[in-house]
Amino acid sequence: MDYPNRRRLKIFAHAEVKTLADNPELAQALATPGYKALPERALLFHLDAFDWNCPQHITPRFTEEEVAEAILPVRKRMMELESENKVLRDKLAVSEGTVL
Repeated sequence: MDYPNRRRLKIFAHAEVKTLADNPELAQALATPGYKALPERALLFHLDAFDWNCPQHITPRFTEEEVAEAILPVRKRMMELESENKVLRDKLAVSEGTVL
C-alpha cells in the first residue's frame, strides 16, 4: 500500500512455511551480514496473480515526518511574519507612548 501516491498492489499467492534449520541453503540466502539474530522460518510466496487497484477510493495518508517536511516552508514564513509583527507592534507602541 502506497498511501501518499494512492497505489495499491493486490497479490494473489500461496504461502509456504520453510523451517530454516532444515534448509541451510535458504537460510544462507536470507542471512543479513552483521545482523546477530538468526531467523527460524521463512515464508515463500508462490505468485498466482497480481493487480494494481484503481486509486479513486484510496485516501492519501502521510507519515508525521512527511507532513513536517511539507509544512516546513509555511512554518518558516509564519515565524518571519510573527517576528515582523512584533517589530511593528513595538514601533507602534513606542510611537503611541504605550508599552505592550
